[in-house]
Amino acid sequence: MSVPYEQAVNTLYQRHAVTVQHFIYRRVFNLEDANELTTDVFRAAWSTLQAGRQVDIAWLIVTAKTLIQNLHPGSGRALKLAEQMKDSANQDGQASSGGICSEVADVLDKLRERDREVLILAYWDGLRGDDLAKVLGCTAASATSRLTKARQAFAQIAPAHLVQHFPGSESTHGTKEV
Repeated sequence: MSVPYEQAVNTLYQRHAVTVQHFIYRRVFNLEDANELTTDVFRAAWSTLQAGRQVDIAWLIVTAKTLIQNLHPGSGRALKLAEQMKDSANQDGQASSGGICSEVADVLDKLRERDREVLILAYWDGLRGDDLAKVLGCTAASATSRLTKARQAFAQIAPAHLVQHFPGSESTHGTKEV
């Protein structure tokens, strides 16, 4: 690895490795696989940088999604993710090792896949604006709209005490949009 690419990958790794590893772990629920896939993501980043293309957090997350799909193609990942999120949550409702408490996991499980995905990307993976849009494969305005709708869907079915801590959804609890 030449020095400029090595420095660029090291900088990317220092800034985003934890986010990428958590993103992967929340989808594969196996630390060994998550660590291996995280390494693969940054190996791909090095190749991409060498080819003269840009790499940002959105690129890293999209690459991670692709690697996860390749790891478990056609295995019903959405259903397994929801089951594993509930199983890994502590009984007392505190945050689990995946970062999602059991009550929140129960609500997420009831949402449509696209709503669940945008909420997890925004709140647990910390993606916003253009990065969120790139990962979702849409414009920034569409990503914002999807996030707003997902918050509203969450608020419609979540207990009030969860909605109070859910930015942007307080006013929609208990009401239906017409």
